[in-house]
Amino acid sequence: MSLRVLHESLGVAWHAQGEQEIPWSYGEVEAELEALRYGAALLDFSEYGLVELKGADRRDFLHNQCTSDIRRMPEGSWLETVFLNARGQIEHIGLVLHLGESFWISSPSAKGLANRFRKYIVFDQVAVRELEGWLTLRLQGSRAEEIAGRLGPLPPRWGINKTEALVITRDELGLWLFVSADQGPLLAKKLLENGATPVGREAWQIWRVERGQPDLPEALGELPQEVGWEGRVSYKKGCYLGQEIMARLEARGNTRYQLMGLLGQKEIPSGAPVFREGKQVGRVGTAVESPQLGAIALALLRKELAPGDQVRIEGWSATVSALPMQ
Repeated sequence: MSLRVLHESLGVAWHAQGEQEIPWSYGEVEAELEALRYGAALLDFSEYGLVELKGADRRDFLHNQCTSDIRRMPEGSWLETVFLNARGQIEHIGLVLHLGESFWISSPSAKGLANRFRKYIVFDQVAVRELEGWLTLRLQGSRAEEIAGRLGPLPPRWGINKTEALVITRDELGLWLFVSADQGPLLAKKLLENGATPVGREAWQIWRVERGQPDLPEALGELPQEVGWEGRVSYKKGCYLGQEIMARLEARGNTRYQLMGLLGQKEIPSGAPVFREGKQVGRVGTAVESPQLGAIALALLRKELAPGDQVRIEGWSATVSALPMQ
């Protein structure tokens, strides 16, 4: 059984995202949100890819490409990082796994990230490879560790367990499961049989917007500090692409935008400009319809805006909200 066949046996509705289809919903968004908050939600992120770095210079090369201090990473650990352009704007996001003789980077734009790495190799002894035949699953919620623990030992938080066909990482909200394509459906089926709930991306988007958790629609092309990802930036490390801008921001702290919420009168269009008193003051990132809050969105807004302020989006009024909205 393939993972797609398993989804369809569960009654999935698919959603087109670029050239791919992603599992969008299983019919009961409220139940899926409940699993994300209080259960064990099983999500399929198989559109994510994996890039492997090997070679004598792999650590220094990766250190000079991202905002995190890779040289201080212990073997068997992982972290979340961003990859900037020369203007300090986010170009890629990724999870970096330190596997000893190699680094794996999980990213929704793995092919573009691999091409970026190849572009910057000069004399570095680094081999870049896009890993084929792997699936990415996410188990999340207050019961995620309990359910996953029934199938075997779990790593410590921010640690890694690795076997030939499965790599598990763990954070405060759940686990990322990188599994070989031939074993992925079997693993997903076992998790479901042990109490996990299949959850589509519609519920996950609602969950993260309510919590104020940014992703690519808010982050791409922006400064990490403006989308709330300052924790992914090390100000103590040496030269890397975009480092000069990061150092300037640390010294002056003069970012102009911040991530905030919007409560709309009607559906809010993703990507739309936001206006106040006739002047553009930001843009919408991800917009969703929350069963509890109605039309809501994440937006990058000028810092002078405050919760309760009224703005306009395509002629309709919306209210600025603090984060999280739940």
